Amino acid sequence: MSPRLTKNAGESLRAAGALSTVGLSFVLALGIGFWLGTALDRWFSTTPLFTIVCFFLGLAAGILNVYRIVSQAYPPARPPGPAPPSPPLPIIDPADRDLYDDKDR
Repeated sequence: MSPRLTKNAGESLRAAGALSTVGLSFVLALGIGFWLGTALDRWFSTTPLFTIVCFFLGLAAGILNVYRIVSQAYPPARPPGPAPPSPPLPIIDPADRDLYDDKDR
């Protein structure tokens, strides 16, 4: 017999799956930035310049990735208080309603 998951358990597992990619995406952004910087430094013969710049760009990209993943896993909660009002219902004039439509007979 397979266990049944509640709605809260399913949401928790979805959040855990999304958060498990945080470390990998952060490290990959740093690694790609560093690799790109060293490749550009070899190509242009500017030893530490592009490595440092691309490392910090990779750091910024990694932080942005972490922020996006965490904000998707934990969306902002609705503020406490009364629910927003529903839109008003349309006003129907009783004279416009035809209760005894004999066209179909």
